[in-house]
Amino acid sequence: MIFRRTVQRYGATPPPETPFQRAGQLWDERIGSARVQARNWRLMAFGCLGLTTALSGGLLWQSLQSRVVPYVVEVDRLGEAKAITPAEAGYHPTDPQIAWFLSRFISDVRSVSLDPVLMRQEWLSAYDFTTKRGAVFLGDYARAADPFGHVGE
Repeated sequence: MIFRRTVQRYGATPPPETPFQRAGQLWDERIGSARVQARNWRLMAFGCLGLTTALSGGLLWQSLQSRVVPYVVEVDRLGEAKAITPAEAGYHPTDPQIAWFLSRFISDVRSVSLDPVLMRQEWLSAYDFTTKRGAVFLGDYARAADPFGHVGE
């Protein structure tokens, strides 16, 4: 038979002499089997707990590591991406790249839309292109020119 249960021996015991000893030995085998199974399950549970703790600690450590890799995206004259490469320390953008970003910045700042939500998104996009000093200058320009006052005209 394929699925036959094997008889487990937990130690050398003398053969029983009385029916009471036979019954006691049978009871000890049942209890011993349950104890061994409980011990095996306990070992498995503590092993899984240890593995889960180790993996959680590794995942926490991995999530605390910061890995930011800047990329340079080259665009053609229509604005489509041509090449995407990791940025190097001494990278200098080409003239078409500078022209594209400047035109994007100028269109974000100077365009007047009928939709105030769209205009706000364009201004926030323009702020994304600036440094802290440039953001202060852009804020002063916005207060002086009041571009949101002409929305819908």
